[in-house]
Amino acid sequence: MLVNPEIQEKLWKFTTKTSYQSDYLLQPNERGKKIDLKKSFPDSIQQFVLELGSGWGEVAIELAKNDHQTGYLLMEKKVNRIIHTEKQRKTLGLENIRYMTVNFQWFFDELLEKEIFDKIIINFPDPWPKKKHRKNRLMQSYMLQQIYTLLKPGGELFFATDYGPYARKTISLFRKFPNFIWKEKEFEFERPGFPISFFEAEKRNEGKRIYYLKRTKPI
Repeated sequence: MLVNPEIQEKLWKFTTKTSYQSDYLLQPNERGKKIDLKKSFPDSIQQFVLELGSGWGEVAIELAKNDHQTGYLLMEKKVNRIIHTEKQRKTLGLENIRYMTVNFQWFFDELLEKEIFDKIIINFPDPWPKKKHRKNRLMQSYMLQQIYTLLKPGGELFFATDYGPYARKTISLFRKFPNFIWKEKEFEFERPGFPISFFEAEKRNEGKRIYYLKRTKPI
């Protein structure tokens, strides 16, 4: 976690700057002021799903077009991927997708209401395989706490990686954070009925083993 206020402020100014503008982009303007998701989506939306690192948007698009009463908030730092996803959203006429380009490793819990999401999805985050870089991994103990805070009671966290050491480390983190519960198995090698991204399909074709973890916040 970042503790130096001066550094945090510089990063905040950097992370909120984007050349991309859209009515579907939720752009924070003031630190400490939370975004009202219910006012940011159509009135018909009944629940919310957050995807951290949405990539090219294949998973969210597939989910959104099959569930128009759920609002999907996509957090993705690379603007070209947001633009690509927006083209697909526009083509399909989907009104239940919104975006944020904020660096979620630093600020996303400051901007979102507590217990607002029914599901949070993390698909194939950067594994940072070198030991000296592991501190940069998304899945850390403080991140689990932030995710737990944002999920509704009964809400679910979905995690996937094709990097075995990262999967094992994440399982270890969950064991040290018993607030989340799992049912039947700690991890699976299949996830039936869940959309597959281009990246995941590529890894499957390479013969990579994929680890799927699912955790629930108790009611």
